[in-house]
Amino acid sequence: MKPTRTSLARKLTRRMIRVQLITLALFFGLGVFPTVVAPVVDFLGDAQPLDPRATMVFAHSLVDVEDKQINFVATPELEAVRRDYPSMWLYVRNQSGASATLGEVPPMYRQIEDELWLLESVEVRTTDPSYGSLLVRTEQSPVGTVRVMTGGGPTVGVAGIIKRVSGILALAIVFVLGLASAITIPRIVRREMRGLSAVADQAKLIDINARGTRLSTDGLPDEVQPLVKAVNDGLARLDDSYAKRERFLADSAHELRTPIAILQTRIEMAEPFPEQAQLLVDAARLASLAGQLLDLQRMDLGDSHFEPLELGDMAGNVVGDLAPLAIAAGYELSLNAPDDPVMVDGDSSSLSRALTNVIQNAIAYGGKKGEITVDVGRDGTISVSDDGPGIPISERDRVFEPFYRVKPAAHGAGLGLNLVEAIVRRHHGHITIADAPSGGACIIISLPVLRQAAKKSEPVPAL
Repeated sequence: MKPTRTSLARKLTRRMIRVQLITLALFFGLGVFPTVVAPVVDFLGDAQPLDPRATMVFAHSLVDVEDKQINFVATPELEAVRRDYPSMWLYVRNQSGASATLGEVPPMYRQIEDELWLLESVEVRTTDPSYGSLLVRTEQSPVGTVRVMTGGGPTVGVAGIIKRVSGILALAIVFVLGLASAITIPRIVRREMRGLSAVADQAKLIDINARGTRLSTDGLPDEVQPLVKAVNDGLARLDDSYAKRERFLADSAHELRTPIAILQTRIEMAEPFPEQAQLLVDAARLASLAGQLLDLQRMDLGDSHFEPLELGDMAGNVVGDLAPLAIAAGYELSLNAPDDPVMVDGDSSSLSRALTNVIQNAIAYGGKKGEITVDVGRDGTISVSDDGPGIPISERDRVFEPFYRVKPAAHGAGLGLNLVEAIVRRHHGHITIADAPSGGACIIISLPVLRQAAKKSEPVPAL
């Protein structure tokens, strides 16, 4: 089952937005509506003031003024209001005293017709339904500013309006704040988590070849710093354990060199016997493994000396040293190198031991017959081919694992190729396995070429 991935930033953003929305809902539900809206609605009760739409419609129907008479036309809007409210009446007056009347003005309100211009805005609600409510408003019309007085027309429920307006306002506030939160909160969260991103980038640089790296706690929240400190403590313990292991391997390899050298000498000095050649091969491989362990330890500690190295000369020295061993084991050992020098930047002793190990593998597992060929390419490659059974394609990636063998009950690539790969990798190269032309194994070491030097004075002879 695929593990579920959870983003802390998204989780914090969703929770913060949810908390804000719930807080706003509680604020309006338990604060604004009970303490502000409800008392206002209760105070107004069932009040239904006149709708100012009637005064506006009448003012827009005015067309001109003749002496003391204001003329108007029956616009569709005015007709629609009169049709819905047959008892509606309207009276209009301008500053010069010109007026117009539509419908029958109640006697009580006729008393204020002459003084209407003095009233800018009035609203009257009476207890006598025969008079009805009164609304006076100042309107702008085609004949100028006028005062319009009306009654018996459409009304509006103030309590209902307040309820609707307050509800719409609450929803608008919640929507605007929710949208603002959705935009700003993720940015705030990302900004506050920049310290975590920086620590993650530092963690990506942690490598076994760059020990001593520690994660910075600068800019981290207090809640995260204990975790980073625990990781740093764990890295320190790992570095200490790795250093102890390195010292153990280096000391072991160093201690093994003397008994291996004594063993080689005794085998060489002994009277000839059937297994002498094979024992010499095995002892040489042991000596090479011990040397490679020391080389890796030197590289890890920075004690190796990298300098321009000519691959043809290095390969020639290794082939020359191993030629007697290969001949004694039943092989022909030859070297093919270009006339032009192939220069790489490397540690001579460690690369020589790596090539030695590869050739010794060919001697040990090449079938005890045929030819072992070492080819140096102008592209910085060194290939070692044999006429043995080869390595199956399915096993070629695993033979570089430490102590892995192709056949558990038989000989195969083990710790040696693992050490070879480690040395080549520290030289920024890589090692691959292919098929030799004869069907055997072909081990190819590829190194970055430093430069092409002048032509060699003498070609490297084949052995």
